[in-house]
Amino acid sequence: MSEIIRWSAVETSAHIRARDVSVTEVTRAHLTRMTDANPALNAVTHVIDEALGLAKSMDAQGIPDDPSPLYGVPVTVKVNIDMAGYPNTNGIPAFKDMTGDGDAPVVTNLKSSGAVIIARTNTPEFSMRWCTSNPLHGVSLNPWNTDITPGGSSGAAAASVASGIGAIAHGNDLGGSLRYPAYCCGVTTIRPSNGRIAAMNPNAPADRPPITFSMSVQGPIARTVADVRAGLQVMSKRDPRDPFQVNALNSGRPRGKEITLGIATNPFASHVDDAVLNAMTHATKAAHSAGIKTVECTPPNADECASLWGDLLFTETHHTSRNMMKEQGSAELNSTIDGYAAHYRLLDLPELLAGMTRRMQLQRMWSLMFEDIDALLIPTSLIAPYENDLDFKDPSKIPDLLRAQSPLFVVNLLGLPSVAIPTHVENGLPLGVQLVAPRHDDYFALDIAERLEGELGTLWQNLPIWA
Repeated sequence: MSEIIRWSAVETSAHIRARDVSVTEVTRAHLTRMTDANPALNAVTHVIDEALGLAKSMDAQGIPDDPSPLYGVPVTVKVNIDMAGYPNTNGIPAFKDMTGDGDAPVVTNLKSSGAVIIARTNTPEFSMRWCTSNPLHGVSLNPWNTDITPGGSSGAAAASVASGIGAIAHGNDLGGSLRYPAYCCGVTTIRPSNGRIAAMNPNAPADRPPITFSMSVQGPIARTVADVRAGLQVMSKRDPRDPFQVNALNSGRPRGKEITLGIATNPFASHVDDAVLNAMTHATKAAHSAGIKTVECTPPNADECASLWGDLLFTETHHTSRNMMKEQGSAELNSTIDGYAAHYRLLDLPELLAGMTRRMQLQRMWSLMFEDIDALLIPTSLIAPYENDLDFKDPSKIPDLLRAQSPLFVVNLLGLPSVAIPTHVENGLPLGVQLVAPRHDDYFALDIAERLEGELGTLWQNLPIWA
């Protein structure tokens, strides 16, 4: 096994800048790793044919005077965003040839920064589940335990980067689709503030509807917090095609020298697995060891936030895309979407408007909470990673699964940055927590997460696939 694939993205870029290794050598090492590791994961849907040629061209041109943090670094992008010459399948057989000549902003930014895109990674149908399988590309597996979900919808992205296929993986997050895969695969990510990373698909026939757009983000998954920071810096470069992009440096919130971290072990009226409680204990102890003050905290109306996320999203889905899902999706997918919809309220127009107004009130409540604490530590999920495709195998479990994912939904409703970090391994599976910060304090959240990581360490080295 090449030592190159063990390097972080930051280390890889540093070695290339120091001319210890060429972009071609790095790219070839990761392509070889993909050949070796992907058969056990089924994470990659398309290998980027031109990756090695691009690497050779970069070496011939020489290193630029001011290379980006990801110059020469192998990365993957999810198969539900546009990349010129490759289909945006979104896991749907009917979309297998949906190829255009435009790049989504994330792809544009990665390419212009000198990152080398080596593969596209799998997603569930319509990117709407916390498992990653579809009739077109098959089932993606968790490198820790193939019986357990790698998460979704960016489960293949997390499984890939955890296993050394690329140093940075792109994913997106409407209901936890960055944070939950990172949790299941023992890696780290940031769900950025709304507007931090420009988003649109130039080859799509229409834009995403407004509620989906307002709760969905793009972001990086990686093996270290420093790599997530580098990925965020590159992905968030300005792109005028997204008029709602907001690249504020931070929230502008005044902070003292001492960091106060709110601890909310379970702000929801639902059961919490003992393993999740242990993850919160590990993270709280790490905060103390890192010199961070902690206080018990009850974030306002957490259950209401989680429910409102579903009411708004699935009301919009009912009116905008449900018929297409019925026509293009599998029977299993449609049964699952019906199970989601049954858990939430289908709002009429006055109720929808009232719900959108209530969302703003809840955002204000949480903003005021952050006057008393600098960031909030909460579970990523209320249960340990569960059986792969459990929602398909036993639809009666869907209400329980939705309640368990409440900590994910709150963050999407409110549009806040949240860093998911691993804490420990229990019963052979990774566990973790998420660190939520005020809107636009993305890099501040990463600063705190990096301090916690310094105490907790990283988990990916313990994966059998690295033996």
